[in-house]
Amino acid sequence: MPQPLARFAGPLLPVFGTAAVTALLWAGTAPAALFGIALAQWAAASGRTKTAQGFSALVFIALLPGFFSYVTPEALISTGQWLAAVSAVAPEAALTQVRPPLLATLALMLLALIPLLRQRARLGAPLLLAGAGLLVAAQLACRLWPLPIAPLLAPGFGVWLAPLAGLTLSQLLLARARWQGKPRLNRALVPASALLCAALVLWQYQYRHVETRLHDATRQEGDVLAGRLADDVHRQLDAMRRFAHAWQLLHTSPSARQWRRQAARLYDDDFRYLVNIAFIHPDSRIIHVYPHSRLNTSVRGQHLFAAQPQSRPVIEAALSGRGQTSTGIIELLQGGPGIIYYLPMRDADDTLTGAAAMVISLPLLADTLFDALRPDRALWTWHGPRRVLARFGSPSRPGPWRHRYRLDLSGQTLEIVQRPLRDYLLARRSRLPAITLTIGLVLAYLLYMVLYTLRRLGEQNVAFQRSNAQLQEEIDERRRLQQAVEWLAHHDELTGLANRRRFLEQVDSLRDAPPLSLVLCDIDHFKRVNDQLGHLTGDEYLKAVAGIGQAVMAEYGGFFARYGGEEFIGCLPGAHHARACHAADTLRQRLFQRALRQADGSRVSLSAGVVTYRGGRFDLPHMMQAADDALYRAKRQGRNRTESAAPLAE
Repeated sequence: MPQPLARFAGPLLPVFGTAAVTALLWAGTAPAALFGIALAQWAAASGRTKTAQGFSALVFIALLPGFFSYVTPEALISTGQWLAAVSAVAPEAALTQVRPPLLATLALMLLALIPLLRQRARLGAPLLLAGAGLLVAAQLACRLWPLPIAPLLAPGFGVWLAPLAGLTLSQLLLARARWQGKPRLNRALVPASALLCAALVLWQYQYRHVETRLHDATRQEGDVLAGRLADDVHRQLDAMRRFAHAWQLLHTSPSARQWRRQAARLYDDDFRYLVNIAFIHPDSRIIHVYPHSRLNTSVRGQHLFAAQPQSRPVIEAALSGRGQTSTGIIELLQGGPGIIYYLPMRDADDTLTGAAAMVISLPLLADTLFDALRPDRALWTWHGPRRVLARFGSPSRPGPWRHRYRLDLSGQTLEIVQRPLRDYLLARRSRLPAITLTIGLVLAYLLYMVLYTLRRLGEQNVAFQRSNAQLQEEIDERRRLQQAVEWLAHHDELTGLANRRRFLEQVDSLRDAPPLSLVLCDIDHFKRVNDQLGHLTGDEYLKAVAGIGQAVMAEYGGFFARYGGEEFIGCLPGAHHARACHAADTLRQRLFQRALRQADGSRVSLSAGVVTYRGGRFDLPHMMQAADDALYRAKRQGRNRTESAAPLAE
């Protein structure tokens, strides 16, 4: 689309689309829903999320009434009420014309929900698409493996199945990029789809069972009616045979009075289809007729051979005594189609006196059958040879089933066809399959949401644990660094001894417990070591002095520190001056015995100054100065020796 046209059509798309969908609703819900979903997918692909949601909501709302008509409990809203509501809105439309089949309705609703959920996997959009695909496949399966009977409610979508499948595929292509790279999606989608497949299988079983059971039930109703009517005619014929045999007690033909009295007992209001009971003379004249209606009186005296020549063989067989006979469907003398049964009559001498005729009017017989029926349930037609004898019921909106019944009337077979009306069948049809499938969809969606949420929470928990472990490692590293910094703040990095700051803090903490002695040491000619042997050797010598000094001071109950450069200092709490001097000499001697060499081969030696605080006012700087002065004297007097400062007292 050119850019100027796109800028113009974009804002007007919701208006034009809504008008088009609304207009299509008058043509049918199915095309309107398909068109609306197509517009929603196009808008979503163009980045118009709000427009896509608007079309989807319009389609979803339009499908809701039809969906509720499938699953609302019968006790709450009956099918009759749904039919009345449809008739009130569209008098000429049937319920099946204003709603798609169940599978198509559910598939369209699922496709409409996906844009409403913005195609988000965490809201179940992948399962909705999978459900739509399975519903399309189920409709195709119903077309490939149809019911053995014509379905009352076609589960397939007919000509709209191909567009529905196309919309499902296009929705998959539209949303696939959003759902890729999410392992938790398949772990939730597969079990939920399996549950949905199970629900579809159960629905298919119930759907076939309900359709077949309803088909058999309506057929059985017709069987009962036809059988009851046939039994009724047979009972009447049995009564007629007894009537004919009863005249064998007489020695003459029955008089009019006798005939009227005996026929009145046989003629009953339950046999309203009897036109008359007549006595036929051997010459085929009608002698007696009961009841004495105007039509019956008009036929008395007529010769049947002349009036009904097509039935002459049947009449002759009865008049000759060969047994019971009956005509086919003929036009009665009183008018209208009917059947006449003839029974031979004999007197007490076994002489043939004539025949008794029982005239049955087929329209009246049909009325007897139809009296037990309601016209809003089925269209009934009574077929004779090459013509329809009677009709009953409404011909509007017939159902897909035709039930045919053979009515045997003692040698005469008639066919009755029942075609149940669709509205009546819908009112009797169980909604259990639709409810089962809907519940299966809901359970599958809930299972997907639970599994997806659990997987997502599991991944978040793993990520949280990983972050927590990394954070703990960082905390430990910071703690180690902090400890290292704190250690470096109070120790010498090279020798590991306490530094000058730490040493002074420790000594100051002992000021209230005299005596307290300090030993200040210095490596003799250490500059030569660095200059001539190198700083690495100098560092090794410093470490050696640190080790020896720390060991000696520990033996005497004190501690050792690096004071700076090549100077070291020891503290001996509770040690008198003589003990401190002895400790200093021990340190000096052990270093000398270590045989650390200068560049010229001479041994490295150590000079020390000792000072002791005996009590009184504690002045640490003064003590340090006194120890330094004693060390300086040891240096001037030849090094490798220990000098004492004057004891500090009150």
